[in-house]
Amino acid sequence: MSFRVEIGPEQLSDPLFAFRNAFGFIPNFVRAQSALPRVIAAHAKLEEAVCLRDGAISRIHKERILLRLAADRRDNYWIALNSQVLISFGVPEDHIDSLLNDYEHAGLLAPDLALLEFCLKLSRDSLSVCPEDLEILRARGLVDEAIIEAVVLTALAVYRCTLSAALRPEPDVKLRNLCLKIIRRADEAVPATVAAGSRRKAAKRGPYVLAPYLSPITFEHFAIIQESHGFIPNFFRAQTLRPDLLQAQLEVVGSILLPEDALTRVQKESILLAVSAANLNSYCVAVHCNMLRGLGFSAEEADQIAVDYRLSNLSKADMALLDFVVKLGTRFSEYSPEYAGKLASFGFTQEQILEGVVVTALNNFANTLQMGLGIEPDFERPSIFEKTKLNISDAATTLTPRDAEVHVAKTSQDADAELVAEAQCGKLEAFEELVRRHTQLIYRALIAILGDAADAQDAMQDALLSAFRQIGGFQGRSKFSTWLVSIARNAALQRLRDRNNMESFEAKDNEKDREFRPRQIAAWQENPEQSHSRTEIRQLVEKGLLQLPPKYRAIVMLRDVEQLSTDEVARQLGLSVPAAKTRLLRGRLMLREWLSPYLATTRNGAG
Repeated sequence: MSFRVEIGPEQLSDPLFAFRNAFGFIPNFVRAQSALPRVIAAHAKLEEAVCLRDGAISRIHKERILLRLAADRRDNYWIALNSQVLISFGVPEDHIDSLLNDYEHAGLLAPDLALLEFCLKLSRDSLSVCPEDLEILRARGLVDEAIIEAVVLTALAVYRCTLSAALRPEPDVKLRNLCLKIIRRADEAVPATVAAGSRRKAAKRGPYVLAPYLSPITFEHFAIIQESHGFIPNFFRAQTLRPDLLQAQLEVVGSILLPEDALTRVQKESILLAVSAANLNSYCVAVHCNMLRGLGFSAEEADQIAVDYRLSNLSKADMALLDFVVKLGTRFSEYSPEYAGKLASFGFTQEQILEGVVVTALNNFANTLQMGLGIEPDFERPSIFEKTKLNISDAATTLTPRDAEVHVAKTSQDADAELVAEAQCGKLEAFEELVRRHTQLIYRALIAILGDAADAQDAMQDALLSAFRQIGGFQGRSKFSTWLVSIARNAALQRLRDRNNMESFEAKDNEKDREFRPRQIAAWQENPEQSHSRTEIRQLVEKGLLQLPPKYRAIVMLRDVEQLSTDEVARQLGLSVPAAKTRLLRGRLMLREWLSPYLATTRNGAG
């Protein structure tokens, strides 16, 4: 679905001229928003304040950061446009290529390199940012004004990429061939920590940057927030060290959230709440729960949207809207323009769908900025959100005292039992520590089943969110790590089922499969004459698993790596037990044949 309304020369307003002055033309990402001119005007002021001028960070280095962030998010539209801007500044193309290929050796000064790495961390996994990250920047000579500017710049990059994922603007300039190669390589080597694994608990609480106090009297731009919110949230107070950037953000909020000519204020606050909850951003959950209460929702109704909006009293149309924005806001790589078409079937207009996209982008901007500055909550987090951590299982809310005693007894042997109990009592830090402990385990299971790093990362997000929702119902019948891997495995298998371009792993084996006969088999027993160490063999096995067709990779992974019974494997894959055994045998033979050249015993010249 296209959101574009063609703009004639007579409709060109000052914001459009501002973009033309910055880029030399009116970019297509601006034209794609032209159904809502007020959004363009607000966006123009934000772009101008944050990145279209020199500030505490030079304009050229801002563009370097924006380019690298776009590449990290595999956004070809912004890679091409940012590259073109740098070229227009006289930056050599080989330097641009270095930034995309190997930024650590692109000749950046130490403070510039440290700032870029901080922005990458914030963009990839905002929950992992802690005060020590800012201390590293300060040790490199960066002042707090520059740190705030870097956080807002990163948030703007996230805003841009969220918009481009949904709007799919036509490229303004041609993407250079080298960039295409870089993006393919990035797909193959995205670190597992992007999803959740690099998080560590902050040594102290925020805010990370001290800010001077400004009142609505001394800073007149606070007036619109005072009127709309009834108070000045810490989100804005924490940025008063940079009133120029803060002013632009306040105007964006006023232009996007307050008008009700497309979506209603309740719909917008529901979007902000649902996407913030999916992003595990407790600060924004607390703020927007409070805002919905102020708009007439009961505390229970608002909290339910944070817990699970699908069980709320919202209309089917509004639930479809939240399905749309949560998908866009949390898993942009999966987003398809078809989702907008589904919203249209519920009666949403192009303007309303566009505003839903823009509000989602604004939410991701706010989530990123809040995490980057460690902004403290204005309110207590919703009680149900804290107690159950998005768990909506009936089992979690109807435990009898006797049930609870059984639960404690069965988890006492698990090394994670104490953290699980704390997480079930609503401690977010405990859940994050559980995630840190088991990220590598989950990722290895996902990559072995899915065979693709990007898919594995997205499946990890699904699995962690599902575990977050269900942890209150975990009763300790197995180890927590086993339970967590089971959720991840189910997420991976569902993704395999949903792939349209893949032969279903539930389908019958074809003749070609039946005719498979291994040509070369090596013994698998331990042999001191093998040319690879155990570690190298394990790595080879993992690599070999990735070479198997998906339906064989899945069954070998479940049976031989995760040690599930044949009956359980057959049940999970929707196969009969004989079919599962047959497919497992073929998968093992395929894997052995692939490994044979590496594991064959050395006969000639050995010893």
